[in-house]
Amino acid sequence: MASFLQELFLSILNMSITASYVILFVIVGRLFLKKAPKIFSYASWAVVLFRLISPFSFSSAFSLLKVGTSSFGKMEYIPSNIGMMAEPQIDLGISGLNTIISNSLPAATPYASINPTQIILLSLSIIWILGVLGLMTYSLISYLILKHKVGMAVLLQDNVFECENISSPFVLGIVNPKIYLPIGLSEAEKSYILKHEQIHIKRFDYLIKPFAFLALCVHWFNPFVWLSFVLMSHDMEMACDEQVIKELGTDIKTDYSTSILSLAVNKKMINGSPLAFGEIGAKGRIKNVLNYKRSTFWVIIMAVIVVIITGIGLASNPTASTYYNKEKIHMAETWAEALNIRNGKLRYEIMSESMKEKFVTEQKEGSDSDEWNYSIGYSSPWVVNYEIDVEGDTANITYHLTDSTGEIYEKIEIITFGKENNQLVIIDAREKFAQWEKVRYFAPTAKQAMEVYRKALLESDYLTILSLVHTANFDPIGQEIWDTIKINSVKVVSEDIRENKACYELELDIKDGGNSAFEIGIFPRWLWLVKGELGWYVEGLMTSGEPDASWWSLEL
Repeated sequence: MASFLQELFLSILNMSITASYVILFVIVGRLFLKKAPKIFSYASWAVVLFRLISPFSFSSAFSLLKVGTSSFGKMEYIPSNIGMMAEPQIDLGISGLNTIISNSLPAATPYASINPTQIILLSLSIIWILGVLGLMTYSLISYLILKHKVGMAVLLQDNVFECENISSPFVLGIVNPKIYLPIGLSEAEKSYILKHEQIHIKRFDYLIKPFAFLALCVHWFNPFVWLSFVLMSHDMEMACDEQVIKELGTDIKTDYSTSILSLAVNKKMINGSPLAFGEIGAKGRIKNVLNYKRSTFWVIIMAVIVVIITGIGLASNPTASTYYNKEKIHMAETWAEALNIRNGKLRYEIMSESMKEKFVTEQKEGSDSDEWNYSIGYSSPWVVNYEIDVEGDTANITYHLTDSTGEIYEKIEIITFGKENNQLVIIDAREKFAQWEKVRYFAPTAKQAMEVYRKALLESDYLTILSLVHTANFDPIGQEIWDTIKINSVKVVSEDIRENKACYELELDIKDGGNSAFEIGIFPRWLWLVKGELGWYVEGLMTSGEPDASWWSLEL
């Protein structure tokens, strides 16, 4: 139960954060709709309500939301597994705030049955659900009190009642909404006040407002949601006022404004129950009524465009490529620049944990102690410039290098992006073989080393063969020789795999020996493999046959 409550609270919290960004957009958008009918401002709040009640949405390149993580149709700023993270991380789209909050969160305690962050989440979840229940209880009690007040109301016509216990007209009810009027209204006031409440019913405002209040109860901890509820209520009433003036004529503006003022409820309570005639923002409504003019055709068109664009942009989640592309380019630039200035620390900071371990291991190689530094690259050749091409979860970095002779070289590095602790990191990096380097490849198993070597033979891939053998640097002459060799097939005849060494008997069908010592025909070859600290590699492709006992027992 506690786990479910925490998951529910995190889901609501992420929805609330998304809605906060949407609310800010809508508030700014209302400024552009200032001269348009208020129905457009009122309609723009629909996207806020959608974000408050739905954890899922569709992805679009036109999304105006560029923060958070769009995953499985959800916007996630606080990861669902934050309670289990060794170093809890959040992403609110504001780097400074992210750092402050993330640094304030306690790290997971090894071997503990429950982590500190989980305790915090459970406490907040309990406070949240108590707040929801408290507000809903208050709303229910307010509704019952109001229902009791109108219990003795007198039916005037259809669904219109008159009651002496109320001071302002309103709509009450969900299934069969009723209009309640206070005693003492003039016939003129009754005519347009009834029109006002009837428009509320026609537009289903009697359902929308309680539903919006229910969303407010769920997101009670978010001040932006309270603000949006008040502004939405203002826009709802103003839109209804404008429709009354439009239907009954501008001649009633003065009397209508007087009624709003005189019937305004002195004690304003946001309880989600009635649609009271004078309940919300009397001053603003009166000003809007007195200034009301029919909008021009072009104002209407522009308002429709603004509402549609913002609606789609705010209802949709950013696509993964849209959201991450800039960050990936920035990380690739950092990765490339690190080689340019030979500072591996820049790379280390954006690596995954496994990459960091691998980096440290490689930096310690060749050292007599455990000391290491962040120095990477070579003094010659050095990087002149580089080009970056990001596609999906990988980036190709083409380095242009030179040396003291002025000769130009080119090297391509492929980096792969992934997510770790809710952060974009680099999880893999591999280089295409460069002419000035001694490249080495290690396979996790003897069979895999054999398969890679076998494929290289079929493709006359000198660089891969060289990387597995570990015996020499790249030799342009060797490359030229292998470019002339054609092999039809390489069959595995037998295998002998032991703890640290292995031997495969291969049968090579050589179509063209080219400039090598290979002859045309079918010949046996024996592939000797050795397991080192980093994995399996090739000692040689022998013509002499299987290794003897001394080789198997020799420590390398």
